[in-house]
Amino acid sequence: MVDSRGGSALRTLVGEVVAGLGGLTHRELGPAFEELGMPPVPEEAGSKRQRIELSFGQVPDAELPQLTRRVLERGDLCVSASVRHRIEDLLWARDAPPEIPRKARRELARALDLPELTQHGDRFMRLLDRLWITGGPEPSLGDLLNGMRQVTLGDLVERHVFRNPGDWSAEELFDQLGAFEAPDARFARFLEGIVSGTSSSTSTSSA
Repeated sequence: MVDSRGGSALRTLVGEVVAGLGGLTHRELGPAFEELGMPPVPEEAGSKRQRIELSFGQVPDAELPQLTRRVLERGDLCVSASVRHRIEDLLWARDAPPEIPRKARRELARALDLPELTQHGDRFMRLLDRLWITGGPEPSLGDLLNGMRQVTLGDLVERHVFRNPGDWSAEELFDQLGAFEAPDARFARFLEGIVSGTSSSTSTSSA
């Protein structure tokens, strides 16, 4: 379960994302509400913004998690990586994941062999992209004109893990990702992805 503050924060964030439906026409809003599982609101109820707010406001708290998952899966709603992570953390916290203390996380990281974890680079990067913020903000026009781009976490992983193996240990990688401070559910999903990838590699090599 999650406390009322967590539920309120989730509703606020999802409401901000759902507001992006305002880019649709009045006629398109009806099918969009239906697809997301939001209550219908007729065109004569007001402006597009008013219709979206009325519909979203009628979604019961018990149905908010299901709506949130559908919102995150919908490709035409703009959700930044940071907002997606905040929404995911609030959503996953509702399942009351087991606590994984920071000391235990660091000890585990020290015991892992990074070259073994990263045997399949593309698969490993997909895992990082899915669970951590590896990219950066969109470059400004000035940056594009000057050929400049902010160095991202993904760039650092590529440099220190793949191009220069040995630069980083698994502990350093975890530290750079923010894994030691991450919510329990996100850290657990990361471990699950690592174990799954390692097991697949072992099975393939022994076949």
